[in-house]
Amino acid sequence: MRSELDVLVEQLEELLDDGAIDGSDALEIAMVAGLAARLGAPDELMAEARTWRAGPGEPLLKLIWQEVGEDDPLEELEALVTQEPDEETLEEAVYDIDDLVAAAVWCGVPGRVSRVAARLTDLIRDVPEVFTPLAELGAEMARMREI
Repeated sequence: MRSELDVLVEQLEELLDDGAIDGSDALEIAMVAGLAARLGAPDELMAEARTWRAGPGEPLLKLIWQEVGEDDPLEELEALVTQEPDEETLEEAVYDIDDLVAAAVWCGVPGRVSRVAARLTDLIRDVPEVFTPLAELGAEMARMREI
């Protein structure tokens, strides 16, 4: 069985080979690179990703970070916690936020997502019962290495 890191490494290699033609592609590369870096991807692959980020990816990433808003994932998550969301839907919403945070950290712009990360933390503290099914996921994320 392939690990999450193996899947991310393969994805990142493919994304870098394909390149990015717009901001959406660039954000996807940044998300996968951020997650792969967090899990300890091979140095040579991360060096290739950093070269892309500083070269052809730079203008696309600059544009996308100007456009990316924190409100969309926050609104979705806040709406979910007022309902009784199923575990899969809640997990997907948390992962969407984590993907965005990983991309921002990897791109060196963590301030772009600090509000959404802080709000997620607040929601978990305010309504822990909603997030109880994701406790194992949260513990796993807390053990992950910093980028």
